[in-house]
Amino acid sequence: MLPFGGRFRVVDFTIGNSISSGARHTIIYSNNRDDLQTYVENYGPFEGMRFPPIKVVSREYSNIRFCYNLVRNCNTDYYAIYNGDNPSIIDFSTLVKNFRTKRRRAVLYKIRFNRRATMAYTILVTDRKRILDAITSAIDEGRESPNIFEMIINIMLNRGIRVEVFRACYWPLNNIPDYYYSNIEILRNPEVFSFLYRGNSIESKIQSSGIARVGMNARIVNSFIFDGCEINGEVSNSIVYPGVSIGERTVIRDSIILPNARIGSHTSIAKTVIDENLSEDLHLNVGNNCRIGSDDDQIKNSDFPKSIFKSITLIGKDCDIPDGSAIGGACYVSSGLGREYFFKRRYLDDGLSLLE
Repeated sequence: MLPFGGRFRVVDFTIGNSISSGARHTIIYSNNRDDLQTYVENYGPFEGMRFPPIKVVSREYSNIRFCYNLVRNCNTDYYAIYNGDNPSIIDFSTLVKNFRTKRRRAVLYKIRFNRRATMAYTILVTDRKRILDAITSAIDEGRESPNIFEMIINIMLNRGIRVEVFRACYWPLNNIPDYYYSNIEILRNPEVFSFLYRGNSIESKIQSSGIARVGMNARIVNSFIFDGCEINGEVSNSIVYPGVSIGERTVIRDSIILPNARIGSHTSIAKTVIDENLSEDLHLNVGNNCRIGSDDDQIKNSDFPKSIFKSITLIGKDCDIPDGSAIGGACYVSSGLGREYFFKRRYLDDGLSLLE
């Protein structure tokens, strides 16, 4: 459900890939309890359908026998398995056509992106008999795994299936800088940007009604401003998602402001990702006269050094940063926090986190 690319969520890419391929069924395995099921049930062309062809399955309640029944109930000739946790643009129709032409029962395709392909990002295409054989073997041998599909792929690899390379647009998101720079790249690359926005298969619920409103004293430089925003300050080298409000004389630089976030006046924000505002009230997520971020490029977060670095600060969902607060580089403020801490201390030093 992570917002990505301006008007989309990561799951929009996964569903878009499936729809464009003409898939009969799409099953999404999820590790999290969130509103993904509701989102999918009301997704784009399937809104209002009693039995939409997209199903969300919780790993928590699934096992290898449940997976066996899912595969059998789909009743289709070919199956494709891949990691949809990352945004991607994959032409599954061409991939399956290639698979059928070569008349193989199963092929593991390594995704090539950034001029290389690794086993970390793969797509398994297989026929019905081969995948059911692998699952039956796992059941007979009493195998268990937290990742059922990884187990199935490994069983097939041990049986000697062919491995080939397939080209795709793919953005692995392993940390906050990955997310930050992938968003910047996808919107600054004219070829990828036009490819995304000319298609009708991806239909996001992020979009807000209405046009963006730009105040008389606002200034926007080298940035993307989306539906329903109200910009009264200065925005440069940044991405502002739908529904965002930015107050007068506020300066946003090199930052990503996710949907419906509300930022006060006379505030400065640099190299920061501000997560969504999901609350229905109209309070400011970031108040007036605040300072967030750093121009330094090498600060790491002391609590999450492998996830938050390169001085990028992350402000979580529904945070409440009161007037006059200051937050350094590579900081992390957990969702819903801020007000109580900043009423006692006005500054969160570089690399520190505010956690529950």
